[in-house]
Order: sequence, then C-alpha cells, then structure tokens
Amino acid sequence: MPEQNEPAYATAHIPFRTIAHLFDPDDPTPESGRELSDRAEEQIFHTVLDSKKGSKELSDKIEITLPASDLTPDRPAAIVSAVRSHFRIRADELQRSMRLTQRVGLREFRLTLAVCIPSFVGIALCVPFKGDPLMEVIQNVLIIFCWVTIWQPFQSIVFDRWTQSAAAKVYRQIAKMEICVRAA
Repeated sequence: MPEQNEPAYATAHIPFRTIAHLFDPDDPTPESGRELSDRAEEQIFHTVLDSKKGSKELSDKIEITLPASDLTPDRPAAIVSAVRSHFRIRADELQRSMRLTQRVGLREFRLTLAVCIPSFVGIALCVPFKGDPLMEVIQNVLIIFCWVTIWQPFQSIVFDRWTQSAAAKVYRQIAKMEICVRAA
C-alpha cells in the first residue's frame, strides 16, 4: 500500500483471450521481436490512455493477461520484449511520418502563396466595383478559394504534426513502462 506522500500507481489491465490476438499472425519473427497485431496495439494504446480518465498522466504499468494454457515459461519475457520493441518501432515510424508531413505541409504552403497572392490581387481589383453582382460573386469566390487553400497547409503543419507527435510520445512511454504478463 502506498504511503500518503507516495503517488498511487495506475495499472492498465489488458486481457487477451488467446496469444493469437496479441501477435501479428503474418510475422514469422521469433516472439521476442514479433510485431503485435493491429488490434493488440490499439487495445494497449487506448487502455493506457484511458486508464486515468480526467488526468493528463498515463498509466505507470501494463498488465497483460492471457489464458494459462498460452503461457509457457519463457513466453512472458518474450511478450514484454515484443511489446517494447513494437512500440519503439511505431514511435520511430511516426517520427518519420512527421518529417514527411512537415515536408508536404511546407510544399502546400508554397503552393498556397502562389495561389493566394494572385487571388488577393483579384479581390483588390473587385473592390472598386462594389454593387456589381458579377464582381461580388468573383470576389466571394476568390475569398472562399483563399480560405480553402490556406486551410490545408495549416492542417498539415500544425494539427497533423501535433497529433503524430502526441501519439509518438505515448508510444515511447509505453515502450518504457513496467510490463508484466500473467495468467488469466
């Protein structure tokens, strides 16, 4: 039992009905380096995130339960190794994806400038003809065109990168967590 000043540890309990639900069935690698199934990755990720509802902190520990018939004496250590390896690799993949997102976002930004500058000129040219329905339609179309063009690089460079960065951080934390495997 933790003392009053000592924080309570939050454990993410993750049950699997069979070892086949944990590992990717198409990966022939030995279990200690084997990839997790997409379902297992998602379940671990979301359970760790959701274990402390209302808190910005994650779980401190992961407890994976499997049927006793699926646990051989060396399997728990292999599972811990596979989970750590899988989440480190996924974090690295997200880092690479973030670099690509940034590169694409910067290219989109350059395209935005190339499209918006002439559009701004067109909008300014329409101002003296206020009241002319055709010129107001053209001006409004150019304004909408600019908004649409500006939004995509902003989405890529800001929001998409933030999401990827946050997910990569959680993946790295999962790879470092205390992990135990026990029979259900």
